[in-house]
Amino acid sequence: MTGSEASTSHQWNYHDLMLHRVHEILLVASPYDAYILEEDGRLSEQILTEYLGMNLSYAPRVWRASTAGEAMKMLKERNFDLIITMLRISDTDPMTFGKRVKKDRPELPVVLLVFDATELKRMRNLLRESAIDKVFVWSGDANVLTVIIKYVEDRKNVERDMETGDIRAIVVVEDSPRFYSIILPRIYRQVVHHTTRLMDDSLNDTHRILGLRTRPKILLASTYEEAVEMIEMCGHNLLGVISDIRFPKSGALDVSAGFKLGRWIRNRENAMPLLLQSTKPAGEKKAKRLDAHFLYKESPTFLQDMSDFIEENFGFGDFVFRLPNGKVVAIAPTLKELENVLPDVPAKSIAYHAGSNHFSNWLAARGEFWIASRVRMVSLLDFDSVDDLRHYLIEAVGTTREARVHGRVIQYRDGGFNRNADFIRFGRGSLGGKARGLAFAQSLIKTDGLRKKFPGINIAIPKIAVIGTDQFEIFMEENQLWGPALKSKSSKRLAKKFLLAPLTDALMKFLREYLKEMKSPVAIRSSGLYEDMQYQSLAGLYATYMLPNSDRSVKTRVAQVADAIRLVYASMFTLEVKLATASSGHRLEDERMAVIIQEIVGKRYGSRFYPTFSGVAQSINYYPVSYMEREEGATYLALGLGRTIAEGGRSLRISPKYPRLAPQFYSPEAMLENSQRNFYALSLSSNHDLLNFGEEGNLVQEPLSVAEEDGILRHIASVVAAPDGIVRDSLNYDGPRVVTFSRLLKSKQFPLAKLIEEVMRLSQEAMGCAVEAEFACNFSDDPDDPSKFSLLQIRPMPSDTFDRSINVKACLEGDVVCSSQFALGNGYMSDIKDVIMVDPVGFDFSASAKVAQEIGRMNRQMGNVKSILIGPGRWGSADPWLGIPVKWNQISKARVIVEVGLKGKPIDPSFGSHFFQNVTSFRIGYFTVNGREDILDWDWLKSQRTQKKSGQVSWIRFSEPLAVYIEGQSGNGLILRRLLKFREKEDSAKS
Repeated sequence: MTGSEASTSHQWNYHDLMLHRVHEILLVASPYDAYILEEDGRLSEQILTEYLGMNLSYAPRVWRASTAGEAMKMLKERNFDLIITMLRISDTDPMTFGKRVKKDRPELPVVLLVFDATELKRMRNLLRESAIDKVFVWSGDANVLTVIIKYVEDRKNVERDMETGDIRAIVVVEDSPRFYSIILPRIYRQVVHHTTRLMDDSLNDTHRILGLRTRPKILLASTYEEAVEMIEMCGHNLLGVISDIRFPKSGALDVSAGFKLGRWIRNRENAMPLLLQSTKPAGEKKAKRLDAHFLYKESPTFLQDMSDFIEENFGFGDFVFRLPNGKVVAIAPTLKELENVLPDVPAKSIAYHAGSNHFSNWLAARGEFWIASRVRMVSLLDFDSVDDLRHYLIEAVGTTREARVHGRVIQYRDGGFNRNADFIRFGRGSLGGKARGLAFAQSLIKTDGLRKKFPGINIAIPKIAVIGTDQFEIFMEENQLWGPALKSKSSKRLAKKFLLAPLTDALMKFLREYLKEMKSPVAIRSSGLYEDMQYQSLAGLYATYMLPNSDRSVKTRVAQVADAIRLVYASMFTLEVKLATASSGHRLEDERMAVIIQEIVGKRYGSRFYPTFSGVAQSINYYPVSYMEREEGATYLALGLGRTIAEGGRSLRISPKYPRLAPQFYSPEAMLENSQRNFYALSLSSNHDLLNFGEEGNLVQEPLSVAEEDGILRHIASVVAAPDGIVRDSLNYDGPRVVTFSRLLKSKQFPLAKLIEEVMRLSQEAMGCAVEAEFACNFSDDPDDPSKFSLLQIRPMPSDTFDRSINVKACLEGDVVCSSQFALGNGYMSDIKDVIMVDPVGFDFSASAKVAQEIGRMNRQMGNVKSILIGPGRWGSADPWLGIPVKWNQISKARVIVEVGLKGKPIDPSFGSHFFQNVTSFRIGYFTVNGREDILDWDWLKSQRTQKKSGQVSWIRFSEPLAVYIEGQSGNGLILRRLLKFREKEDSAKS
């Protein structure tokens, strides 16, 4: 019995249940009777109140007719689901009226409602032959009206719902309208109450309302034959029977029909819960001989006793382990406690409860129909011993608990949460863009069987708690922060103000409960509404704080997480975000922030914590080489935490289709130049002040030698062996270490490339667009400790196309300023007159940070214009030796970026970075000038008059706009000195 099999019990589509609903009711009553029912117009209000009190999702509408003639006219004009007729109708009697209705609408239920049961005595024979489906007695409140509606709905839906959703049922056998009009409201209320109380915490309010459709059906029989038919129809889906003793059998009133029914039931099912009730207390002895419970109808505690029976025997209460003599030996209120106590419960108790189907009923009452059915189908005879049965039950309950939370977003409710949950949601607001991607990743793992395709790998998402956007709104409004935040020009002063503002008491209580259980390092991540959108997202602009979460004091850890949450909120209002938001067309006032508390993937190595490697996969390869195709995607891999990739540091770029083809490692010398040289890890010994040390405060950068000491480097590194310079996939040789991932990419035991390829295929099919995925892995070559592949994020890739297609071959060679075979985008731009360029001749990379500042100053001085940015190395790299480390606000005017490789220092573009994410999101034209066939006319650019020059940075403003053309399919891009009038050429050709 596997978790994936058991999870089918959680996959019922609630919408498929209860298809036949009562929406329109026609009440046929004299004005006087209607007045009594309406109580001056309150009948509909009473029904609505009763429905709300039972947590039911809708209340039907009641129409009224005073006469049978008026009712028949209304039946022709409107579709009704139920007719309730009173006894007194001026132009006919209810029996004749019922026959007229059935003649036209034989399937339409007709129910007679009377004020006094004594009115029925003189009509008993007439009622038996009439077209009245059932008779109920008005007891003075709306309870009986709800029962009438549910009686009709349950009868119509029971067979289909049992087949579709394995729904359970309770059969009530009673022929007295007065009595079943009293007990049925009690039973319905109790069943709805317990169904709601026991409902899975993972359901949101909408699904909880729909989940009420899984409640047991209440089926009413008034004769022996009806009861037998219903019991046979229900089969193993029957929870139990509540029966009168005196009711009709074979067409005549039989004073012992209940005992006969009981004997028939016991011949079929020894363990079926059976309650017999009578106005004669002498029936108790016979009931005991049938192993049935007995209630005296005239007892002052009758209704409470019946409720107790339902709770104890139909599985709604705690599981009370008893010995056959009735002695209580253990109590389990929840599935978790049931699993905990089962190993120690006496064998006699387990045998007793298994023989009485108590386990099955108890599981079914909690909506675990799949497991309940399988537990019911086995008996003690199927096992060699009670202990074997015990182990079977422990496994069944454990599997059920795992299935309850696996692949689901669990809504936190006051009073605790399921600690096995992988994804917990606090609050009622949106999850935000990033958390939505994580929820999708979780569902993808569950529904598409990735685990079955890669059985040796533990594929999962890290444990996550998401704080909804409603908490952000409360925080901002109650602390009056909107005004200061939108007007602030100092991010640090604003952050200090945010740190002084309290979070809600409810959120702090949740953090205390959550962090008592979560003792691993955590990342506090943003999840704004605008993050990870396909068009103009704000990726990477908000803060993420990584915390060791290692202090012994829960109070201290809660305070640290709370501060990180406040600082994530504050990061929404930095200057960089404000500029990016303005250029994206969004309004910052409309943005809302959810926050993710995410378990960091990794292992502890002394005072450090990090995964074997992290990665980013994209379903489009913007830089295909050799026989690679763009649609085959690209993946970026790096030792340690993923910040290396996000910041544009050195990483390995591969195509999952051709994992052994690494373009940046074309020679041993290229390996030494382009290989990752250090990695990020989380320091477990530091708890730096987040305000002063920032997002990187708890991170450390370590050389590869540290990973080798930790025993990690051997999985992913090779050696350029001395003295011959041959690359060896083993660290047993002397020589510089290079991070090649060669062993993993060749491994059949850990098919990393195929796994990435499958994840991307499924994600792209599900999202209907190009996607990007972040992941981390703890690799293990120990078969008893499988490798863990964790999806950290799945999101749509930003659209990178312009509005028009072009034909770049139509250009004139003398007009070319820049030509690249590796250009990103599609279409043209014709309104750019400004260029900021950095002269590569003699460029000193040690001064690249100062160059970035100068570019930022020129960017601000430009005004509201668009520009082209040209310079050596990687733009936006966190490593100043690879390029110019500009921030996004320093180049916010750039609509085209050109990266130029230097002699002996070609560029390996960092397309896994947040910088690049914004380049594509804002549809920035992106050129790489690296190869022999690429062109950049430095001489012409340097000959132009400069608007401003500072060191190696020049700002040129042309009188006429340059033309930028990019052909997205081929990746060819051009920057020309003048606009080409393609349309005019086409028009003249046509003429």
